[in-house]
Amino acid sequence: MGTQTWRRKECQKCHSSITTYEKADLSWLYIKNKSQSTSEKYNRSILTKSILLSFDDPELEAINIENVLDTIEQKIVSMHKTTLTKNELIKIVLNTLAPISANATIKYLANFGPNNNLRQINKLIKSI
Repeated sequence: MGTQTWRRKECQKCHSSITTYEKADLSWLYIKNKSQSTSEKYNRSILTKSILLSFDDPELEAINIENVLDTIEQKIVSMHKTTLTKNELIKIVLNTLAPISANATIKYLANFGPNNNLRQINKLIKSI
């Protein structure tokens, strides 16, 4: 089960093929920040930006960020939850980045992991 579906259609007049790509609507998903007691809607563009910041330029040339994002969203959808904590999302991202790039994984953790909480950081590192 992926988060993207492609459909091939044929024009009735000219018989040329048209391919469309559809992504799952994740507007039902909320990310909860326990430390601030707030929730916000999931935003793919924010996640994209955070992942792009984690990779160095040479690495970006070899990596398809859309595939990384699709993998993360597939893992989110498979959890069947309407709300994820920020730490759950961070863990999913770290588990997805770990086999791709150790540098990006560490950079993501440093930039977006729990601030100044060594115990939480160690717990996240052990979980990946």
